[in-house]
Amino acid sequence: MLQLLKNRISVKSINLPKDFSVIAYGKGMELPAYSLERSIINLEGRIVKTVPIHELTLMEDTYAEPGKIILFINDQNESREVLDNTWALNLEGYLFSCGEIKAKGKVGVFKFNQDLCEINLSLSILYTEASLIKGVRGNRILQDMDFSDIDDFVAEKSKDIDLSLMDIVLSPILLPSRYFVEKNLNKDVKDYYSVNFLNDANIIYTGVDSIPMRRISFELRKKGKKVKEVLLDVEPLLAPIYLSLMTYYMMEG
Repeated sequence: MLQLLKNRISVKSINLPKDFSVIAYGKGMELPAYSLERSIINLEGRIVKTVPIHELTLMEDTYAEPGKIILFINDQNESREVLDNTWALNLEGYLFSCGEIKAKGKVGVFKFNQDLCEINLSLSILYTEASLIKGVRGNRILQDMDFSDIDDFVAEKSKDIDLSLMDIVLSPILLPSRYFVEKNLNKDVKDYYSVNFLNDANIIYTGVDSIPMRRISFELRKKGKKVKEVLLDVEPLLAPIYLSLMTYYMMEG
């Protein structure tokens, strides 16, 4: 029997450092990394650089940024490579992981091992930021994080996605959920910035980025392709997290 999502969601306040200038993420950790970046930009009004982990390790200019770094890594090979570099350069930072990562040098490791780990980490990041920043939007986000009816919402909204269609096209807001859409639904995933839209597709977007995605739908229909438009009309900072939850429901249901 499918376990209720509301019983698997665990949101808590976490210790988020403020003295950093770069966020870097490894494979499968885009969701918490961009949850942090977007919450900082939208709730604090502060710009922070976010890069894939290999850009951090290969582009020395990244290391020239002042301040510490925040890392989101699960893969042990990725963590070993990055921590070797930060240790050699005597850099300080913080690493959040859902895997078994050992600390090295001046980079502290924070482990999250619960169910739906990346999703719960993302929710906890957003909850922490919204709790710290007083304002209308922050308060609204906290209200939206009452997940008592999440199972009904996810079950109903998942019906909108037609898994018989070959592709899924994600809007810019939803792009951080790409890993879970690919992994849990076993679908080819494209995004707004892709070039070749050739197959029948689900076009999934939010209320704030619907117009450019509807243009893609129009172009596909002109080519005679079947298109299913799916509107995920929730708070944009929560939208990729909700879509990730939907992929678990659809995979396990």
